[in-house]
Amino acid sequence: MGYCILLLYRLPFLLVVKGSTMINHMRKVRYLLSIVGVIVLAFPASVTAQGGGSNAGESFNITVVGHNDLGGRGFNADVWVHKGYAYVGQWGFGDWAAGSKDRFCPQGSNTSVLVLDTRDPANPQVVGRLQNPPNTSIEDVVVYTARYGPFKGHDIAAGGIQYCGDSHYDANADRGLMLWDVTDPAAPVQVGYLHTACCTRGVHEFEVQHRADLRGTFAYASVPTSRYPDTTTASGYRDQNGDGDFRLIDITDPANPVQASDWGIQDIGGPFYPGQGCDADPNYGHGAEPSDDGKLVFLAYWDSGFIALDVTNPTLPVFKGRTVYPANADGDAHSASYDDARKLLFSADEDFCKNSGPGIEKGLGYLRVYDYSNFAAPVQIGEYRTPNSIGTNTQAAGDYSLHNALVVGTDIYMSWYSDGIRVVDASNPRAIQEVAYFVPPSANNPVKPSQRGVLSNAPQVWGVAYDEATGLIYASDMNSGLWILRRTDQ
Repeated sequence: MGYCILLLYRLPFLLVVKGSTMINHMRKVRYLLSIVGVIVLAFPASVTAQGGGSNAGESFNITVVGHNDLGGRGFNADVWVHKGYAYVGQWGFGDWAAGSKDRFCPQGSNTSVLVLDTRDPANPQVVGRLQNPPNTSIEDVVVYTARYGPFKGHDIAAGGIQYCGDSHYDANADRGLMLWDVTDPAAPVQVGYLHTACCTRGVHEFEVQHRADLRGTFAYASVPTSRYPDTTTASGYRDQNGDGDFRLIDITDPANPVQASDWGIQDIGGPFYPGQGCDADPNYGHGAEPSDDGKLVFLAYWDSGFIALDVTNPTLPVFKGRTVYPANADGDAHSASYDDARKLLFSADEDFCKNSGPGIEKGLGYLRVYDYSNFAAPVQIGEYRTPNSIGTNTQAAGDYSLHNALVVGTDIYMSWYSDGIRVVDASNPRAIQEVAYFVPPSANNPVKPSQRGVLSNAPQVWGVAYDEATGLIYASDMNSGLWILRRTDQ
């Protein structure tokens, strides 16, 4: 997609209040000043929106309601909210290419998914935990009320189990999708576990959607790098069964989860790019976003863009179309949130490479908007960036890439690492306007050493959730814990 700069001038942003939301998109797994704005014309037309500047501890149109530092454990990951309780995961990693010493596995009594009673949002308290197996972490968690099957009416939590031990070739390692009955959130009961095969890390990101037409419930999961070539396995891929990076899992009976199908980009002749940025792993399935009816899923496939599949038949995914990054883009399709009513995909590029080489745009990850009116040929129609994510300069130390985006009506809530929580009005997706933000204060990185240098003491907002019942925003910071927020412009 070509770009030409039309105009550079001082553009005051208009603040617009929106309050509607979509109940099935809690995840959809984010100041009135004149600022310098750049209008960019794409083909077809697209406007690059630019938000206001911000520093640690600053906010605009958002106030803090409550906070819990989660015991100062560090490496906090995604957040989910359900019926007055928040669930916060924890990050772990294994950088096996650099040796087993370059890894972090949560250990000790404060690991796992922490369950917090937030019915008094000013005083959130840890009341329980979803315990993961040793040498694993649970980054992503989804909680829902079962509509079908033997657990109908029960509240169920699902967590992606990822291995972070010494070697990913350990065939006995835990990896997959674990499920708990959390009808009593303070006393979770593990009820089911789907093991994914050696030798990937396991389930990274996933979403859950009910299928009214099938009277069933499914997890739409990513198991990254499943089809990376590997001569040590019988399949010739990292996943010893040869399954693709996308897994559709039937969890209608949480005690007996079953993989319904899998799909990989190799099924349509991919991957399509050798790598457009500085990532060592340029093509893998990172995230999966279902439509409201569960019949579509959008896969984030890093430098190969976003891929739409028809999963009306859960056992037979059908390719519908894919996005194509401009030649100068860094890529890094991380996750997305789909607006079913308008057929718009709000996508998050997670890019930490300010300088990606000749011919590649400078800067960090940002929001793109794709029009999926024609699934065979989706078109980018809009963008949004913060000033810190543009070019090679930032205001302070930190990671100023977008992480996750969440559709709430025509507003988009985003977790933007060191740029905190950003809220934009996307009622006109070609002219997105920033309406609110919150940047937590800096906090000590409690995990030492951080072998890969991935964390500083800067704000590191990983997850964002929106509680439809209360209008509260939940933000998880990797260092400082859980923040409960309220917009003041609504």
